[in-house]
Amino acid sequence: MAYSYYPRKDSEFTIWLQNFTTVANANLAALDLVAGDLTPITTLQSIYTSNLNDVEAKKAALAGAVDTKNTTKASIIQNVRVVVNKIQANPNVTTALKAQLGISTREGGQYPINPVEPNELIAEINGDGTIELRWNRNGNGPTTQFIIYTKVGAEINYRILDVVSKTSYKHIGVSLAERIEYYIKARKNGVESGQSNIAIINPGSVGV
Repeated sequence: MAYSYYPRKDSEFTIWLQNFTTVANANLAALDLVAGDLTPITTLQSIYTSNLNDVEAKKAALAGAVDTKNTTKASIIQNVRVVVNKIQANPNVTTALKAQLGISTREGGQYPINPVEPNELIAEINGDGTIELRWNRNGNGPTTQFIIYTKVGAEINYRILDVVSKTSYKHIGVSLAERIEYYIKARKNGVESGQSNIAIINPGSVGV
């Protein structure tokens, strides 16, 4: 690489240049140089150092400005949320007006404070022998968890199979030789909803 004898990074170049000029000035005769040969370099060296300090100061100022901007934006968003929640809670505000404001036009306004039982649960057997569950979140917000309960064969009580945040689940490693039942509950802020409908896989079935 051309000119690979000096480093590219400014911080390393500054150290290299200082060493170069110091050693060169101390060995002018051995290098067959005179002080005037180095004068343009040392003159520009001081200017470069000043330029570099100016750049670093502006970088620091920019970082501070970005932090200030982000803090202000976060405060704006926090206050906007208060107003938007008030708008969404008002049944008299039309969907068209919400659209003009650029906010969610989802019917029903805010997500429910307490979780609502999921619905439309179905269970189907895939070609690979796994069981796929799908259900409707029934208006529950994106932070809601869904608790999957199951009961296999002669089991008397339902047990928790898994907890997920999406509205589908693949049950693997399960025998299809026994009856399997499922239902779902929603959970939010430590509160659980009622249970969904029950989906059943019977031995030899192709899905319910």
